Amino acid sequence: MIARFDHRPMLTALLALSTTVLVVVVITLSTLLYTSAPAVSPPSIGSGNPGAGAAPKVMDAGGENYGWNVQPKAAEPAQTGDSALERHQKLVNDYAR
Repeated sequence: MIARFDHRPMLTALLALSTTVLVVVVITLSTLLYTSAPAVSPPSIGSGNPGAGAAPKVMDAGGENYGWNVQPKAAEPAQTGDSALERHQKLVNDYAR
């Protein structure tokens, strides 16, 4: 039945073959991209970018302040009658000014 409508069988075969090749190439490249190791950026050496050197020795990536000497602030005491709605309204009023 398809042969009746197919007036150019060579063109149809070429289209089918090129589509198959394209699908195989896309799947292959996607697989290679997905399974390849992540790219490693080269180390910054020299004065080209002085801020991108090694991390400071005091840096503690797992610490609470991540290496920064930040003193925690004392919590503000709750005022009597202080509700979340009143605090929100104060913020809205301060912003509207």
